[in-house]
Amino acid sequence: MNSLVKRIVYCETCERLVELKRKSFDHRYHELLCIMFLTVVLIPLYFILKYRKKKNTCPNCDSEFNLKNLPKPPDHLSIPAELEKTL
Repeated sequence: MNSLVKRIVYCETCERLVELKRKSFDHRYHELLCIMFLTVVLIPLYFILKYRKKKNTCPNCDSEFNLKNLPKPPDHLSIPAELEKTL
């Protein structure tokens, strides 16, 4: 028989006419599958995008700096005390 033909039969348990097909997931399983997909795909994607840049790049413009010879800031800009200890 052709697989494109719809098969409609009477189900004695449901007491109605039903179309034979695969049973679909309940709505709660769709939500679980969506959450699992987002967890498995998007969280690793977040970490890949977060850590793919090197630490010697500017977060605003992606300029690369030589970590052994960093430029001094202009005199009119003050460096906070906690950051000055690291220089």
